[in-house]
Amino acid sequence: MEIHIINLLRSTDRKKRFNEYNLKYIDKYNFFEAIDGNKINISEISDELYSKRAINYTPGTIGSALSHLKLWEKSIGLNKPILIMEDDAIVSHDFNNHLNNVMKMLPENWDILQLSYNFDSVLNYDNTVYEQSYCMFGRKNMTKTDVENFVNSKIYPTIARLNNSFGISAYVVSPKGAKILKRKCFPLDNRLVNIRLPFIKSKCIRSYTVDCIMNTVYKDINAYVCPIPFVITPHISDELNTTTR
Repeated sequence: MEIHIINLLRSTDRKKRFNEYNLKYIDKYNFFEAIDGNKINISEISDELYSKRAINYTPGTIGSALSHLKLWEKSIGLNKPILIMEDDAIVSHDFNNHLNNVMKMLPENWDILQLSYNFDSVLNYDNTVYEQSYCMFGRKNMTKTDVENFVNSKIYPTIARLNNSFGISAYVVSPKGAKILKRKCFPLDNRLVNIRLPFIKSKCIRSYTVDCIMNTVYKDINAYVCPIPFVITPHISDELNTTTR
């Protein structure tokens, strides 16, 4: 399976750091040149990709969304699943074995498997056929020591049916899933996302990023998540610069 790392051409420091953390743990990967949002004329983006009524999308979030879209199209063109990662992802020392194991757990008709998620947001997945697990995270800032401990720790990954998650730093998408995501996540807009929490009847938030929009699609596709991740992104780190765009 092809592995593609989204990286801006000008972000040579992030490319170097990705290699330093992950090169010895991932069999083979390619860097995919990200679309630089700072070089996009937003008024020239087609209505099929970006709603002119949308607000609060930064150039970076638009560039990120279009980069993921290009890789969805690559999966469709290859007619094969691909693994997409952002360049701040950090993997477990046993990444290859974990990836092989969780891929075997998926049903034949799977669409997407999220290998990671944001630790300062919400994660909701089906714990059994009749109950759900709702995870809220503590927003504890991650340190380099935390990252090193993660990389070297013993992990026992599994998969679960995904309902809500945020962050798209590492995921596997099938050609069928890529077609659905391309059709349903664009144009980028401010559609409402319903986040189900056990202590609140419903919580609606507006979308300003493509990973937020993807939460409106998960319920309609065969989406899965690794609730015990073997890929992380230190997006809440004081010691590591994780600004994506």
